[in-house]
This record gives sequence, C-alpha cells and structure tokens, in this order.
Amino acid sequence: MTRRDFMMSGGAALAAALAVPAAKARAAKNGVQLGLTTYQIGSRWTVAELIEFLPRFGLFGVEIRTDMKYAHGLELTSSKAARAEAAKRFADSPVKLVGVASGERYDSPDAARLARAIERTKEMLQFCADLGAGGLRVFPNDFHKDVPQEKTLDQIATSLKLLAPVATSLGVELRLEAHGSAGLLPHLATIAKAVDHPGLRLKLNSDFRDTKGEGLAANLEKVAPYLGSTVHVHDLTAASYTAAKFYETQCAFLKRIGWSGFCLLEIGDKPDNEARFKEIAKQKQRWDELIKGDA
Repeated sequence: MTRRDFMMSGGAALAAALAVPAAKARAAKNGVQLGLTTYQIGSRWTVAELIEFLPRFGLFGVEIRTDMKYAHGLELTSSKAARAEAAKRFADSPVKLVGVASGERYDSPDAARLARAIERTKEMLQFCADLGAGGLRVFPNDFHKDVPQEKTLDQIATSLKLLAPVATSLGVELRLEAHGSAGLLPHLATIAKAVDHPGLRLKLNSDFRDTKGEGLAANLEKVAPYLGSTVHVHDLTAASYTAAKFYETQCAFLKRIGWSGFCLLEIGDKPDNEARFKEIAKQKQRWDELIKGDA
C-alpha cells in the first residue's frame, strides 16, 4: 500500500487523530511510552518507512530485530558506513532507535557454544553503539536435563558479569529478557542480583508466565530494582489479558515506581500496510486507555 493509497483509504484520518506532534515527542523525556519492536509487524518496513509510519500513530520509539533478514537491513554484517548512515537517519527523525533485539543466550552446556555467544554479544554491543541504539536484548534461556537449575543460573550470571562492563563502556544497556524456562521473573532477579552491575538490566516480556508462583504483583516487585528502559508488550486487546487486568496491573506498577521508557508492541504481522495500520491504531487506542487508567 502506497502512501497515497493510505491517505485515500481513510486510514490517514485515523492516524492523524492518534498522532502526537514530533516536537512534543522529542520533549517528552520521562514517563511510560508506547513504541514498536519490529518482530513481527515491522519486519517488512525499511528504516525510512519505520521513520515515516510510526509517528502517525504517536509511536516514537522502535527496536529492530537482527538475524532475521528484515527489510530494515541492519545486521551485524552491516558496514560501518551503513551503521553511521542509519544512526544519522534516526537521530534526524522524531523516532528514537531504542534498542536492538538479538537472540543471543547463555544457557548452553556446550562450552564452545557458550563462548561463541559471549563473543558475539560483544560484537552486538558495538553494533548497538554504532547505531546509537540504547540497548541490546538478550535471552537467559533454558534449563537442561541433567544440569541443576542453580548451575545454569550461575552460568548465565557469570557470562553476564563479563558482558555488563562492556555494555557500560559503550553506553549501551544489556537487557536480559524474560524468556525461556530460565527466564521467569524470580530467576531473572536472582541473576541480576548475582551480576550486581548497572550495565545489566532486566526486560519484561509481559505474558502470563509472569503470574506464576507468588503472582504478577509480587514478581514485578522482585525485578523492579533492575528494570531497563524497554519492555515488550503483546496484544493489548486480547480477551484473556483484559479479563485478568494484566496490563492494567503492569502499567500501574510502572507508573508507581516512576519507570521511564518504552513499552514496545510485539504483535503479529498483517498481509498489507492497510491492515498493519489498523492494527497499530487499535493497539494505540487501547494503550491510551490503559495508561490513563480509564480501562
């Protein structure tokens, strides 16, 4: 769908009603904001399209997914010149490149595989710094048969102890996301406490696994001291989450602790831009209800 088609379809009126002026977005330095991670709905958009489309819906932060050959074209193999060009494009736009999402993880019992993950993470951190991205998302990830859980958690923490200072030296957050069997919020709190370095931050993935054990509110409190500046959220309109008031609880928690950052929409792709625009508009409308506490 071309920009002209979008304008004629009526989508422009909807986007205009939701959009926030760029100047206001640049001035908003604090608070809980909505952005987008390109997995999956932004996978077919170039950097130019991300910069053009997102402000229409009042979204001024984006996280790009790597190693997926997405349309944005920014990968670890990107040249220094390509990285510098992308950094300038984002810096000159109202859209902030808030992070890069990688799939690196530190749970493998295979020593060589673990070493490769650590070294590649160092390269990815430099990649983020070159792009001007605020942080790098990584995974814990899983427990393994015949390996005590405590040993896996210790291995993950030991790996991150090596990486957190590197992140800090580059001005980048190393963001450990709640993912995999080793990624429940109480486990993440244990890891962060063991690492004990400001370069490592935790990232919520906002799913029902966060309610296990003592419940959502208690689990959020466990990770509160270690949260980074981005969170992943999913379908804000899903009936199961609405019935459980999951996002109401999480948004209230983030506001109460004075958290400032971007909650990044991670939602499924649609067949064309018209459908993508309608979906993002629907999510933004629901977000505005949640963040105002009117839901």
